[in-house]
Amino acid sequence: MKQTLTFNPSIIGSTASKLNVDAWDIASDAYDKKEYLKSFHALLDYINPDIRVKYGNANDSEYSIPHGSVIVNIKVDTDTLKISAPFLKIPETNRVPLLRQTASLNFRNIDLAQIELKDGQLQFEYSCPMALADPYKMYYVFREICYTGDKYDDEFATKFGAERIYEPKITPYNAATVDTVYNTIQSSCKECMEGLKYYENERKYGYAWNVVACTILKILYYAHPQGQLLNDLNKTVYELDREDIPLSEVVNIGKREVERLQGMTKEQLAEDLYFVEMFVSPKRRSSLKNIQDNFENTYKKVTNYIEQEDYMAVAVMVTYSFYNMYFYNNVQDDVNNLVVNAMTESSAKPWHEAAPILYKAMDKIMNGNLSAGSGGGFKKFLGGLFGGK
Repeated sequence: MKQTLTFNPSIIGSTASKLNVDAWDIASDAYDKKEYLKSFHALLDYINPDIRVKYGNANDSEYSIPHGSVIVNIKVDTDTLKISAPFLKIPETNRVPLLRQTASLNFRNIDLAQIELKDGQLQFEYSCPMALADPYKMYYVFREICYTGDKYDDEFATKFGAERIYEPKITPYNAATVDTVYNTIQSSCKECMEGLKYYENERKYGYAWNVVACTILKILYYAHPQGQLLNDLNKTVYELDREDIPLSEVVNIGKREVERLQGMTKEQLAEDLYFVEMFVSPKRRSSLKNIQDNFENTYKKVTNYIEQEDYMAVAVMVTYSFYNMYFYNNVQDDVNNLVVNAMTESSAKPWHEAAPILYKAMDKIMNGNLSAGSGGGFKKFLGGLFGGK
């Protein structure tokens, strides 16, 4: 393999967070002043300015907010806050293993809310006095309910035959988009398998790992899947970080997932290709400082590699860093535009052509120069490296 992986921009227009940062200060200040109801309303405005209008009642005291396949019901007054979210109906069979798994979630995955069994149904519950409804804590409560409910309902429905209480309101991808996504995933998997064959024959398992990791992350970034497909791909990403088994076995974990994707029909894939309303994003809101901190070690390494003209190392490390950034963050528009331009320009290019393009993008981010011109000291650096002015 002598070139970068093909890049395909995400099917969603913007990767930026919807959080209203200004409202956070209002929520924090109001809580410090013991204006608890004002603080809670500002917290909802912080998560999404449309929530109270779209999902609240006339006196701003009750809300039913959809998030994927759960709906978060909130009742609030000057004294008390109550939250409930219907989760699953207990099936006639597999009741015991389902309840065991649910108990495990309460002990291992949830810190504040709890899943309770009521009249044959599982639902999330949380309540507290308004004086204890700190914005930081309440955001975390909402996040853990939304993330846990939306993830495990698909898994428990698949494994145990549980039924959802709330059916999500989804907008499926149109036929043309499904065709494009299916064909892109198929070509990406083929490209990955060709790269794996090359690196495994050379016993270069570090590069093989990078190819399969970037392919899985690329599909998540590009296709924006939901449902069980999202769960399976996320699980593979975490499995690829295992250090308790040999690297060759870790690569095989990713390889099997790529082979599974190759074997999916278009109809099977389409089941998990849809848009759905979200309350609290499972990803962080990016900031330039946060991205710079995460890139710091890689940036030092690739700067040394580009000086040594090890273009393959530069290209694969920067590409992985960019896809990994999208996996954990809702990426702000200025950084997203810079990265998409660089990834597009370097797509399927030989290492020596792609590496300077990708390095330049990371250099600009690290120097806080997100404009269209050359970034930081990169122009001078390349001038010295290649004899330019």
